[in-house]
Amino acid sequence: METVNSPFPPPAPAAERDEHVRTRLLNAAVRVFDRKGYAAASVREVAEMAGVTKPAVYYHFGSKEGLLLAILEQAMRDVDGALERAVLRSGTARSRILALCEDTYGLFGQNVPIARVAHAVFLGPPDGAPAFDVTVFERRFRGALEQIAADGLASGELRDVAPGDVALAVMGILEGCNERQMHPAFEPVGTDGLRRLINLLFDGAANAPRM
Repeated sequence: METVNSPFPPPAPAAERDEHVRTRLLNAAVRVFDRKGYAAASVREVAEMAGVTKPAVYYHFGSKEGLLLAILEQAMRDVDGALERAVLRSGTARSRILALCEDTYGLFGQNVPIARVAHAVFLGPPDGAPAFDVTVFERRFRGALEQIAADGLASGELRDVAPGDVALAVMGILEGCNERQMHPAFEPVGTDGLRRLINLLFDGAANAPRM
């Protein structure tokens, strides 16, 4: 009897269909994508790293592209949680911005491999990865900072400055600090250093007003 090759992958074993396997695959994919780059990585390598069969990847994510999208979407949910807490947090604009920066800096430090994968997707060739608007991270973060700065303006805590300028200045400091966590050649500034830099932004460095 002639064997007909199916265009579809074989089904995943029943033992590989639960959420624990899905989590293992996500963690394995982050390690493989971080080490080899998304384009060079294969589904086989991710499955082997997770200790499961290739059909498990297709069952949970549909494809290698689905794996990457799931990683980026989870990262976005984590960032959204930090932003929501910051916007709803009580206190001064300074204390809320400090808390948001500390939360984000800690989250970044706990997920450096994911951050490197996201940066590689953003900076790499546009045809090298599935469509995902990585700029959504920046837009949502900037929006939260602008809202907090606007609250500070309304309360009289901040002088008459554009909330967008405050947001960009804070983001510049935070991004510089985060990037120093991405490569072992750089010494991280740490949470205390981050607080010092944000406070410097609020207090100013000049002895006299600008002429």
